[in-house]
Amino acid sequence: MKLLQTKFFDQVGDLSQMLAPLERIPGAMFMIKDLDSRYIYMSQALRRAIHVPETLEVVGKTDFDLFPKIIAQSFRQNDLQVFKHGKPLLNEVHAVGFFAHAMKWAYSSKYPLRDRQGKVAGLITINEEYKDVMGQDDELNRLLPAIEYISKHYAENISVGQLARRCSFSESHFTRVFKQRMNMTPYAFVEQVRMFHALDTLQHSSKSIAQIALDCGFYDPSSFVKRFKKFTGTTPLRHRREHHAKAQSGRAVVLPEPAD
Repeated sequence: MKLLQTKFFDQVGDLSQMLAPLERIPGAMFMIKDLDSRYIYMSQALRRAIHVPETLEVVGKTDFDLFPKIIAQSFRQNDLQVFKHGKPLLNEVHAVGFFAHAMKWAYSSKYPLRDRQGKVAGLITINEEYKDVMGQDDELNRLLPAIEYISKHYAENISVGQLARRCSFSESHFTRVFKQRMNMTPYAFVEQVRMFHALDTLQHSSKSIAQIALDCGFYDPSSFVKRFKKFTGTTPLRHRREHHAKAQSGRAVVLPEPAD
């Protein structure tokens, strides 16, 4: 059977001709990247989910062009795991749809793509809304009450014990499972959610930096500015100015790749 598949795909030649039919699958959120994590292809459903403008050419761009620094770095690290080990990275939970839209949660699975010599040449990522794959990972599903609580109550004080109880875990077990499945601590995830909302508010309101910090769960404005710069590579005020300048000029709003 494997030989039959190999022979068939050798005959097909240009596999890109499969992309158009795949686009007809409702809600098919997938992307293809090369070894430098540059986008080779992004499905229309995924573009809509992460709100990439239709006019923006994504081929050749990286996650650093589309997402805040800390998010892009985590995506790149996951890509590198797939490239290094040549094995799929399955069912990681992440958020889509933060910016000016209702937040959604998705499972992301990355699969290596190999060349004719068997070497890893890139990867394909498949994203599914978590409600579509419920029941496939009981341990991960048990984290969802905490994830959803954070998404709705990010502006409030949130403790790890509080989140653990919502998942019926002990605090230590919850922390261990969360870090294993989300590749970050619960506290880091809470900050990530808060930062996404801070970015959204900066882009779509005239609120002061201090008020945005407070509304997003940061009770010390100076600390918020420091954390924001680490998260995005720039300051809140500069981000707002750059966003408005790009919006007024009619160009797509993307974040530049940060310097090392």
